[in-house]
Amino acid sequence: MARVVQALTRALTLMFSPRVWLLIWKPALFSALFWLFIVLVVGVIWGDDIRAVMMRVQSWIDGQWVGNNWWEMALNGVMGFFAFMLTAVLFVVLTVIWAMVLISVFGMSHINRLVASRYFPNLHREGKLSTWQSVWHTMKWTFWFAFFWIISVPAYVLAGAGALIHGGIIARYNQKVFTLDALADHATHEEFESIAKQHNLNLFLLGVAVTLLGALPTFVWVGSVLGLALLPLTAILSVLTFTALFTYCGLAYSLYCLQALQDLREDRTKTANAQPLPDASARTEPMIEQADKGAAV
Repeated sequence: MARVVQALTRALTLMFSPRVWLLIWKPALFSALFWLFIVLVVGVIWGDDIRAVMMRVQSWIDGQWVGNNWWEMALNGVMGFFAFMLTAVLFVVLTVIWAMVLISVFGMSHINRLVASRYFPNLHREGKLSTWQSVWHTMKWTFWFAFFWIISVPAYVLAGAGALIHGGIIARYNQKVFTLDALADHATHEEFESIAKQHNLNLFLLGVAVTLLGALPTFVWVGSVLGLALLPLTAILSVLTFTALFTYCGLAYSLYCLQALQDLREDRTKTANAQPLPDASARTEPMIEQADKGAAV
């Protein structure tokens, strides 16, 4: 547990580095521009169909409350509000997920180099993981993350069970994705397997700690009246905050995993140096006996 606290503390100090701030806003900006482009493409291709569906809904509302303009206006306002909220939340979620993928696939190499130069300058780079392997690993665990997230939604009918299960799913996802990315540049496959097995609990606890931090902006902004009133601003702040948390998560996992890798190599070196050398007398006795037999002959 002390190593988890050490990694989180060191990651907090690195968050004030200018190089880290570049890693925060670039993925967020690229992700936001990407999904804005997708929205524009959808609007151009399926804009007429979407407007036709909205007109049918409007016609249904007009038919249900004929002659009652007050109820019709109220229902139109409520539906418009929820449509706007759903669109905004969906945009934020997709932007955050895509930013997370960008950080995991492309940003972790920069994070690893920063951490290694600051704390582990003598750690040799022996990793052979390609970018496509990292992409495949991230997408595979993103699929399982989405699958378990969806099937566990009904658990919210139980008091606190849904939030607890989803928190555990996010923590496990962070553990699986960031552990591999943190060791990709420096560790061999055998070293990665050894660290993932020996430090399984601490790596999960590290994911739990970061997950709890990630829940704070959700409760503060999305769950407040001010957050709803200033939704465009809070949406931007939410994307930047979650991107900063992903970067912080990457720093924490890189610090913990590279420290574990350095310790593993040092232990192996000490074990190899501590092995006793073969007894010299035991090696020379057979040679002396053979020499005596040859002299006797």
